[in-house]
Amino acid sequence: MKIYFLILNVYGMGGTVRTVLNTANYLANKNYSIEIISLFRRQNTPFFHVDPRVKITILHDVYARDRNRQDIRTKIANFLLSRKSKLIHKDEESIKQFSLLTDIKLFLYLRSIKEGVLVSTRPCFNLFISKFGRKKIKLVGQEHINFEGHPEGLKKSIKKYYPKLDYLITLTDKDNEHYQKIFNRNSNLQILKITNSVSANQEVYKSSLKEKTVIAAGRLDYIKGYDLLIEAFSYVVKKNPDWKLKIYGTGKEKNELMKLIQDRHLYNHVFLMGPTKNLNKELLNSSIFAVSSRIEGFGLVIVESMQSGVPVVSFDCPHGPSEIITNEVDGILVDNENVLGLANSINLLVEDNELRGKMGLHAIESVKRFSIESIGAQWDEFFKSIFININEQNHKIDSKTLSSNSSN
Repeated sequence: MKIYFLILNVYGMGGTVRTVLNTANYLANKNYSIEIISLFRRQNTPFFHVDPRVKITILHDVYARDRNRQDIRTKIANFLLSRKSKLIHKDEESIKQFSLLTDIKLFLYLRSIKEGVLVSTRPCFNLFISKFGRKKIKLVGQEHINFEGHPEGLKKSIKKYYPKLDYLITLTDKDNEHYQKIFNRNSNLQILKITNSVSANQEVYKSSLKEKTVIAAGRLDYIKGYDLLIEAFSYVVKKNPDWKLKIYGTGKEKNELMKLIQDRHLYNHVFLMGPTKNLNKELLNSSIFAVSSRIEGFGLVIVESMQSGVPVVSFDCPHGPSEIITNEVDGILVDNENVLGLANSINLLVEDNELRGKMGLHAIESVKRFSIESIGAQWDEFFKSIFININEQNHKIDSKTLSSNSSN
C-alpha cells in the first residue's frame, strides 16, 4: 500500500520540504512505497536530496511548460491559468500561485488515488483533501503553525473541515493540546505529535564559535520578525561594533528590511545574504544563531544550528522554540518580541566565550532526539498502525460479505 505526501513545491527550499524529504527518504529505505505529489516545479533539480526510490509526481510544471505554444490545449490551459483559484482557501499565504488550472490538476489527481495514505503539508491542502479525498484513503493533515497564528477565516474552515480528516499531526505538545481541545469532543479525528527531523545523510561539523558573526535564516516575512532582530542588533553593535549579523533567505519583506538597515545605519553590520544551499557551512562560520519569529511552529533551523554546536538565542514565541531549547542550558529564550531582551542575550553570548562554548556542547547532545532515526521510527510506527487498521477493516468487510453470501 502506498504513502503519498502532498507538498507545494518539492523542488524548492525550506523547512517543510526538508522534513518531508527526510521522512520520505527514511521510509523508502524501510521498503515503503512512497510518492511525493508536488503541485509545482519551478526549477530543474530538487534543492535537497531525493532517494531514487521515492517517486515524484509534478502536477503543474512551471519550469518546463511553454505557454507560448499555439495549440488548443495550451490556449485552454493559459485561460484556466489566468483565472483565480476556486478550491484553495482564500487565506492561503501563497494564494497568488494557485489558479483554476492548478485546482483542476490537483482535484483530478487526488480523485485518481483509490487507496493508501495521503499526508498533506499545509492548511489549504488539509482542507482540500478533507473535501475531495476518497473515503477509502486515510487522510492525514500536518499543521506546522500554531492555530492562533492562522487568519480568522482559515480558523473557521479548519474547525469545519478538519474533522473529516482521519489524523492530524502537530509539531509541538502545546499545539497538540490546543487542537485536542478544539476537536476531540465532537469528532473521530485522531491528533498526535511528530516533530520535524534532521537528516543523517549530511555531514555535520562543529563550529569553532570564533567568528564574530550572528546568523539567522528563513523567509523574509513579518512572521519571522527580522525587523525586530535588526532593531535588536542596533543595540548589539553599540557595545560590540566588530560583530556582524547575516540573514539568509528570500521573501516579500526584503525591501522593507533593506530600508530599515539603511535607516539604522547598519549597512556595515547587517547583511541580507539571500538563500543558501548549505546552511551547515554558514553555521560553521558563525558563533550565535538568532530566532526573532513572532510565531514559530517548530523551527528546524534551530535544531540544525544546535546540531552544529551553535547556541541559539530565540524569542519564546508560540510554540516551537521552548520545546527545543532548554533556557540557559543549550540556548537562551527571551520574552516574545522583547527587542532589548534579545539584544542583551546576544550580547551576553558575544562577551562570554566560555558560556557560548558550554551552551554549544549541550546543544549538540540535546538535539540528538530529533535525528531522523528517532523521528523516522515514529513515522514508521504510525504508518504500521494505520495499515493494521486498514487490514482489520478489510477483514471485517470480507467476513460480512462471506456471511451474507452464505445466508443466501
